[in-house]
Amino acid sequence: MLITAGEFAAGALERWRNGGFASFEFLRTGRGGNFPGAVSAPDFKPEPADLEAAPETYYLCPAFYDLQVNGYDGIMLDECISREALDHIAASMREDGVFRFVPTVITCSSELMLKTLKTVRECLKSLKDSIPGVHLEGPFISRAKKGIHEERFIRSMTAEDLAVLLEYRDAVAYVTADPEAVPSEYLKKLVSAGIRVSLGHTAADAASSLEFFQNGASMATHLYNAMSRARGGRDPMAVEAVLAQDGVYAGVIADGIHVAWPEIRIARKCLGNHFVLVTDALAAAGARKPLASFRFAGTTVYNDPLRGLVNRDGTLGGSRLTMAEGVRNLVRYGGFSERDALCAASEAPFRAMGETPEVYLITDSYLNIRGAFRAR
Repeated sequence: MLITAGEFAAGALERWRNGGFASFEFLRTGRGGNFPGAVSAPDFKPEPADLEAAPETYYLCPAFYDLQVNGYDGIMLDECISREALDHIAASMREDGVFRFVPTVITCSSELMLKTLKTVRECLKSLKDSIPGVHLEGPFISRAKKGIHEERFIRSMTAEDLAVLLEYRDAVAYVTADPEAVPSEYLKKLVSAGIRVSLGHTAADAASSLEFFQNGASMATHLYNAMSRARGGRDPMAVEAVLAQDGVYAGVIADGIHVAWPEIRIARKCLGNHFVLVTDALAAAGARKPLASFRFAGTTVYNDPLRGLVNRDGTLGGSRLTMAEGVRNLVRYGGFSERDALCAASEAPFRAMGETPEVYLITDSYLNIRGAFRAR
């Protein structure tokens, strides 16, 4: 039996059946061996009829798309984003079923932000199949909800900042910002230029957050984390605005450390197909070699088995989650069906970014990746 996860997959299956693709190519993914998510057989190249007639269950979905990647497999991007670093991460993530990701650089100096934009613009010439641009997570955020970000670089958006972002609009996938740090006229200009804006790292109330969405923001960054919320059921804040606003795509880190599972179940019920699985991955995610500590946001982050990736003060600094692990977590603990969990890792992020997938995954009933193909 073959189950399609989302409308993209359903359309791809129909075209696959009818030979409607101009080009079709099976791809290699998985690390091999017994690693969860590995391809079971390198020669797994079925026809649709084979999967549909099989007694076991298979799923077809777009390849995973991670919208928030600070690092992966031993590499960090916050201070050393480069072609080599992006190539390494792209190759490692493909082995784990992720064929598209958004490199993320957090709050930093104006100089580093500009350097990042220039580097990403240059890298897009050869990496456009892997990345859509960079996610600037700050510096236009709230000091009260800064998390691990360096406070000395946090600031409100200026006319000069706006000019830089507009000049490098082709290199920007989206910007995470606090409504109180971005004037509404600046927000509208960013959105009009095709730059997506995401609510995050904010202490704003619900009224300000809803106005932010009404003025063009379309996403929310790591829902619940570094985000204000109501106390005692009164005075709704940013979290409640995200859950109440139709059409907002909200990223959620499903590692069991960043967000409690009952909260994830609530988010699933409120967001529906706008629930987006993200990892907020750091260097320890997908690491082929054990990584005890590394530098991030001007501090040392420790890979604690119980508390996750934390600095000396215990502040979380991202996760070691992979997308394949996150999908399984949503099914095991988050109340998701296998189909809906796969959609959260594939269909939802593509729709959030306004993109159409070209690579698709075939998984078995245990959500192990059995094969991948590129179809145009």
